[in-house]
Amino acid sequence: MTEFTPKNAAYHSLLEESGTGKLAGARLSPAAAELALGEVADGVIVTDRHGLVCYSNPLVSELCGNLVGLLPGQVLADSLPLFDDEGEALDLNLASGDREEDIPSRRELRANIRRETGELLEISVQINSLKNDAVLEGYVLVLRHTSDARRISSRLSWQSSHDALTHLPNRQTFEHALQQLLNTDTGPRQHHILLYLDVYQFKVVNDTLGYSAGDALLIALAKILTRCLGNGDLLGRVGSDEFALLLKDCTLEEAKRIVTRLREAVNGFVFQWEDSETRPALSIGAVSVDSHAPPASQLLASSNDACSAARDQGRNRVKFFGDSRKALEKRRESTWLAEIHAAIREDRLLLYRQPVVALQDQNRVHHYEVLVRMQGRDGDVISPGLFLPAAERYGMIDEVDRWVIRNILRYMALEQSSGSGGFHYAINISGISLGDELFADFVLRELTEAGVAPSRVQFEITETSAINNLDRALVFIHKLRAAGCSFALDDFGRGASSLAYLRQLPVDYLKIDGSFVRNMLEDEIDSAMVSTVDHLAKRMGISTIAEFAETPELLEKLRLMGVDYAQGFGIAAAACLPEISGPRPSSVS
Repeated sequence: MTEFTPKNAAYHSLLEESGTGKLAGARLSPAAAELALGEVADGVIVTDRHGLVCYSNPLVSELCGNLVGLLPGQVLADSLPLFDDEGEALDLNLASGDREEDIPSRRELRANIRRETGELLEISVQINSLKNDAVLEGYVLVLRHTSDARRISSRLSWQSSHDALTHLPNRQTFEHALQQLLNTDTGPRQHHILLYLDVYQFKVVNDTLGYSAGDALLIALAKILTRCLGNGDLLGRVGSDEFALLLKDCTLEEAKRIVTRLREAVNGFVFQWEDSETRPALSIGAVSVDSHAPPASQLLASSNDACSAARDQGRNRVKFFGDSRKALEKRRESTWLAEIHAAIREDRLLLYRQPVVALQDQNRVHHYEVLVRMQGRDGDVISPGLFLPAAERYGMIDEVDRWVIRNILRYMALEQSSGSGGFHYAINISGISLGDELFADFVLRELTEAGVAPSRVQFEITETSAINNLDRALVFIHKLRAAGCSFALDDFGRGASSLAYLRQLPVDYLKIDGSFVRNMLEDEIDSAMVSTVDHLAKRMGISTIAEFAETPELLEKLRLMGVDYAQGFGIAAAACLPEISGPRPSSVS
C-alpha cells in the first residue's frame, strides 16, 4: 500500500466537519491537526482511495466498543461492520469503480454499528472525498452519535480508560482487558504472550531535552509500536516510559519474531528534537499467558521483572521467561503446598471431564479425558495452573495422581452399577508417577477393588515424560496393557525426538499437539504436519486424536483428512462430572 498523507487543506476541511471549525483559521500542520482530531467527540477515519485505513482517531475504538480501533492497512469494509435498520450489512461503496469525476465530494447516511458486545449503535456517517486537482486521493469518514448526550458520554468514557498523551489504553484498562481474557479463555491449549517494554534511557531525554521532548518521544514510539500490531493484539501505556503488549493466540516462536520486528522498527527510528538526535531502544520482558496463568496483576508484575532483568543486561535486550519470573513463580508455588495437602486431606480436589469424539462417526463421544481442579476454602474452583506446578516442583504430583485414579475409578464403578454401562475415561499420568516402580501395582490394585473393566481405562502420558523415563514407562505400559488398559501419547510432535522414540512406545493413540492443529486452516505447513502425523500413525496401526479443535470448519477439515478423533472447545468445554442417581462416594465432587 502506498502511504497516504492527507494535505493540510484536507485536514482543514475535516476539522470543520468534526465540530472544530474555530481552529480552521490557524491552518494547522498535519501533525497538529492529527492531535486536534484526537480530542474531538466524533469518530474520524481516513482511508486511501482503495478503502484501506490510514488513520483513525481514538473515538472510533469507543464507537466499536474495543480498545484497539482500526489499524493502518486494514480494509475498512472488513474492520468496520455497518448495518441498516433491518440488520443487513451496509456497503459504503468507497472503492466502487465509479469514474472519479462522478464521486460526490460529500454524502451522508444513517447506519448502525455493531459493537463487540453485540449492541447495535445508531450513528450517522459522513463520507468526504479528498481530491487534489480532481484526482481522488482518499476518503475521510466522520462517525457521529445521533444523540449529543451519548457523544459526550462516549468521550468521557474514552478519557477515563485511555492515556491522554499516547491515546493508548491506560494501565487499569489494560489490566482489566487481560483479566477478562483470563476469565473467559479457559482452553487448555490457548496460549498468548505478554510483553513489557521499557524505553531505554528515557530519563536522559527528559533531563537533557525537557519534558516536551520526552512526551514527543513517547507519542512517536506509541505510533511505531501500533503499526507492528496484529489483529486482536493490545498495546497499552502502563507507566511513565513503559508499555505492555498482549500478543493473542501467539506461540513463543512467533513472539520472538514479533519482538525482533519491534526492535528493528524502533532501532530504525531517529528521534530529532531541535539540534539533537536520539536513537531510542527498548528493554523487553516476556511471560506466557495460558490456562495456567496467574491473575493479571501478577502477570504484569512478572513481565516487569523480566523486563528489569533485560534492562540490567544493557541496551536493547530481551528477556524471555527470565530468572526473575522463575523466582516469582517459586515463591507463589510454595504458598500452595499447605493448601494442596489440605485439599487432598479434605477431598477438595474436583474431577472434570472433556469429551473426545469420533470424527468418522458423526462426532459420537468415544471417551472422556479426566481433568482435575481444586475447590478453594471459599468455594471457588481453582485452575490447575495455580496448584499443579507447585505439586510437580515439590514432589506432590504423585499424591494428586493417586487421588485422581482412586476417585475416578469409584465414579466409573458407580456408572457401571447404575445400569448405563459407563463411559471410557482417559487419565493423565505425570512423569514422576510414571517413574515410580510401585505405581503400576497401585493402579492394578485400585482397578481390582473398584471392579472396573480395564478396557474402559486409558492412560495419557506426555511424550516428554515418556522419553525422560523410558525404561520405567515401558514397564508401566506393558503391565497395564496386559491387563486390558489402553495408552495415548499426549502432545505428540512438540519434542524434537518424537519420531525416534515412537516405535519404542506401544501406544494405541497419538494426540497431535494443538500447536499444529489450531492454525492449520490458515497455515499450510501446520496442515501438512497434521496430515503427516496422521498418515504415519495409520501406517503403525495407531489411532489419532487432534487437540485444540475449536471450530466446525476445523473439525470438518480434520474429518476429511482422516483424523480419527478430536477434542477441544469447538466440541465442548471441560465440565464437572455429572451426578449419578443413587449413593455416591463423598470424595468425588
